[in-house]
Amino acid sequence: MDNLLDLINMARSILDAGFDVDTFLTWRDLAFLCLLGLLGPLNYYTKNFCAFTRDTAPRSLLAGEGILEAARQEIVEPPDLKGSVAKLQLCGKGSRFVPWLLRKKKWCPLDSLKPDQQQ
Repeated sequence: MDNLLDLINMARSILDAGFDVDTFLTWRDLAFLCLLGLLGPLNYYTKNFCAFTRDTAPRSLLAGEGILEAARQEIVEPPDLKGSVAKLQLCGKGSRFVPWLLRKKKWCPLDSLKPDQQQ
């Protein structure tokens, strides 16, 4: 979570110091990896971050910062989805967020992916 806040603050400092393309590209890669690790590859914010930061322009940096801030808000105050499967996984006492990379994975055997074969 601290990495996410650092990336949000870094975006602001990149704009304050004058937009530099190389710094933006480094920030974009780090921010994407952070989102990927926290929320997983199928999360809305992870999937759309690349689309909003595709251009190397200050507006892409602002859009990316907004996505990071929205993701941070969702982690801090997860939405109430009333038992939905899509709800963020919470564990432990209270409501502690578990990053996607640290969650227990449910592995399915590869045979389950094959279509049913009739003999």
